[in-house]
Amino acid sequence: MRVTTRLAAMSGDYFAAQGAAAAALLEDSTWWEGYETLFIFLSMAQEIDTRPLLESALAAGKRVFAPRLAAGGMSFRRVYSSAGPWERGSLGVREPGETAEAAGAGDFPALLIVPGLAFDREGRRLGRGRGFYDRFLAELDDRGRPFRAAGFCTACQLVEEVPVDRRDRRVDGICTGEGLILLSG
Repeated sequence: MRVTTRLAAMSGDYFAAQGAAAAALLEDSTWWEGYETLFIFLSMAQEIDTRPLLESALAAGKRVFAPRLAAGGMSFRRVYSSAGPWERGSLGVREPGETAEAAGAGDFPALLIVPGLAFDREGRRLGRGRGFYDRFLAELDDRGRPFRAAGFCTACQLVEEVPVDRRDRRVDGICTGEGLILLSG
């Protein structure tokens, strides 16, 4: 069964429960303690709920950044509250406002919470086809920014094997509501 079909069959309660459980697992990890800065995606429909992780990071005093799409690219802007203020982005997802503080070199090292349609146990990630995260991760590598990338998804998105090409960058770990797989560190 295709991942998209599985996700379409899941209820909102499933995404909320997976998000809360995955957040708790990540918060108990050495990765959580090791980073003061967290880059996090804001959930779309049929995607693991990142609100529990966002709220925990803010409560822990971490610097939190969320993506904003513009002109075919993605930048990350500072978030101070899970209540926003938010704007509706081009993909219909909430985003920080354009005037929100942009992430800079001083915000690294960072833990990046990365979305995907599917992940495998080798850290390969299948995105949604637009390449925003692949380009962003490559840019961070090119600039020498220290970071660790963790795929954050529901348990049904962990599959046997994900197809990749030369532009794809593996994640360093995967966190679902049912487990945490640390592939580095």
